[in-house]
Amino acid sequence: MHRIQLSKTLAIGGAILLLAACRDGGTSAPTATDRIAPPERPLMDVILDPFTYRATIDPYRILRLPDFMIQQHTRSDIVMQRIVLKPGPGAWHTTGPHFIYVIQGQLKRQEFSDKEGCTESPVYNAGDVFAAEGDHPGRPFVVSSQDAVVLVTRFNIPIGSPILIPVVPAPPC
Repeated sequence: MHRIQLSKTLAIGGAILLLAACRDGGTSAPTATDRIAPPERPLMDVILDPFTYRATIDPYRILRLPDFMIQQHTRSDIVMQRIVLKPGPGAWHTTGPHFIYVIQGQLKRQEFSDKEGCTESPVYNAGDVFAAEGDHPGRPFVVSSQDAVVLVTRFNIPIGSPILIPVVPAPPC
């Protein structure tokens, strides 16, 4: 039992570290294991189909003080997705906390809260990583003329519940 819990904890930690490592801005030379495509062929030539992987994870705690801590006290689901978004606004929804890595395109996140009203994030470009708490209605807004492709890791999803909850009616933004 402890081996399974340790494996799941290592998997979630690995996903977080992978997203953080992708943020290095290309300052280090890639190794053979870093490359998805030969160096003469850019990553954008690769067909990036959407996917969703979902699994239940036991309570965990990752503590790397003073800079990092993430924990979950109950069993919950974790979801990893690659999503292809068309230009323009996406659907309003709520979700749990998540990390997003932009592979292709440009997008911003629009949010609504009763306290702050409508807000927008800066524009995120290919290679950018950002986190969202997901506790307010939000939506992606693709500002590039091409599709945006993102990798998303979602945490703290009650077991078996929907990944996204549509917000109807849409906020007055």
